[in-house]
Amino acid sequence: MRLPIPTRGAALVAGAALTAAVAAALVFSSLGGGPAAGATAGPTPAASGPSITPLAAALVPGPIDIDRKGRSNVVTVRIDFQPGDTTGWHFHPGPVLVQVVSGAVTLNHAAHGRCLSDVVRAGHGFFEAPGAVHVAANRRQDPAAVYATFVLPPGAPPAVSAPVPAACR
Repeated sequence: MRLPIPTRGAALVAGAALTAAVAAALVFSSLGGGPAAGATAGPTPAASGPSITPLAAALVPGPIDIDRKGRSNVVTVRIDFQPGDTTGWHFHPGPVLVQVVSGAVTLNHAAHGRCLSDVVRAGHGFFEAPGAVHVAANRRQDPAAVYATFVLPPGAPPAVSAPVPAACR
């Protein structure tokens, strides 16, 4: 199985020892696919199994820490940002892996008493730790889209509104 692998680095929040591309390679290889390098135009049939179609691949900075005990709700969504759209300040009750599939989003978060801003472009992604207050926005003139995979405690909402951190006011 061949996945597109981004070539440019993108630093963001502390978030991913295992890049999404490597994780996908391990999963797909265990299902009978080949190495995760280059790009593929469509589904890749396994030798004697299901057809695997990559939806997105992104380079995500590390480390990624997903340590859920017990059951979890895992939800993957596509979020389309028109120019000027914002999520508003919020946090997640569980970890979230985000892949930017088109355009670029700007992620703001507070760390060490400072407000940090990172632009994440298509082919790259980021990890959102549970409880980390942040905002994502499209500050460009073109639309942007992301896939977000939430790993949530049962019954928890995917996002909870939060006040703007003092460092970002």
